[in-house]
Amino acid sequence: MNKNFHNHRTLILNATYQPLSIASAKRSVALILSNKINVIKTSNLELRSESSTIKIPKVAALNYYVKAPYARRVALNRENIFIRDHNICQYCGVQAESIDHIIPKSKGGKHEWQNVVACCKRCNLIKADKDLNQTILKLIQSPLAPEGNFWIKTIIGSNPDPEWEEYLISA
Repeated sequence: MNKNFHNHRTLILNATYQPLSIASAKRSVALILSNKINVIKTSNLELRSESSTIKIPKVAALNYYVKAPYARRVALNRENIFIRDHNICQYCGVQAESIDHIIPKSKGGKHEWQNVVACCKRCNLIKADKDLNQTILKLIQSPLAPEGNFWIKTIIGSNPDPEWEEYLISA
């Protein structure tokens, strides 16, 4: 098998076409062979045997509805903060490189979604261990805990396959 096969990812949609998960090429083939998915978009990858050829899907939908938890808990970590904040410093709008606690932990600030933002090194140095009102910095937008289907973005990451785009609009 070539390297692309092992790196390939298939977007799996629920029967309602809502994003559900990401599957490896191997898992996608297993789902095809067990008639559990309908292929919506194929890739240029194929798995060949003596008697058949299977095109590896880019996007596939389950043949049946799965009740997915809408309030899946999203881990509060650096990567997910960057995804929520679109990799942008929430103080100045440039590329984020670190995270900042708006109310510093040393001053009683909690490590929670509403108190943590992505920020650049420059703003992080300006803010340091001060309250926001003691600096020249202002938040571009107030941070919120992720809602709805944000969890799918944490699975997909910040660089989803462009062919998935139309299926991720609601995510």
